Amino acid sequence: MLAWIVTAAATLQVASTESRPLLTFSAHPELRRVTTQVDVGVLTTHSGLKHYWFRKTVQPDRGRVEETRWADTRTCAGGREALEELAMLERPRPHIYGLDGSDDIFVTADGVTYRLETETAPPFQTGQMSLKTNTGTPLARWVEAAFVKLNGCWTDAPPRWES
Repeated sequence: MLAWIVTAAATLQVASTESRPLLTFSAHPELRRVTTQVDVGVLTTHSGLKHYWFRKTVQPDRGRVEETRWADTRTCAGGREALEELAMLERPRPHIYGLDGSDDIFVTADGVTYRLETETAPPFQTGQMSLKTNTGTPLARWVEAAFVKLNGCWTDAPPRWES
């Protein structure tokens, strides 16, 4: 019976790290044909401070995931810094051809596609936001900086949930 309880507790701990992500960001260099994606979710709350897990996957186009690595804000200060910087990200505004002071149409055949998918903050509660940009944008700079901040934090094992 004790073995079953220990096994069930371990399963719940791993399951908690595999809950639905709060946000996902990624970079896809067009010429390299591989996507690096990071999912972020809530790991635990201690003394009013939330901790977050990060799951990085690297996947070639039309291929299987080649790499899955983990990090969390309990052991990686850079993860929290990246999330705090994301909250301050410059917000995009729609480009309406001819109405926003620019008649430019931008076409990019190479570069890097950066994506962010997350829930929206007030006043857009219960909303979803998806951004897709190329190099030289606030989102591109944030994604690249987040990769750098998390670089030394990745491990092969998912973080453990603690109550």
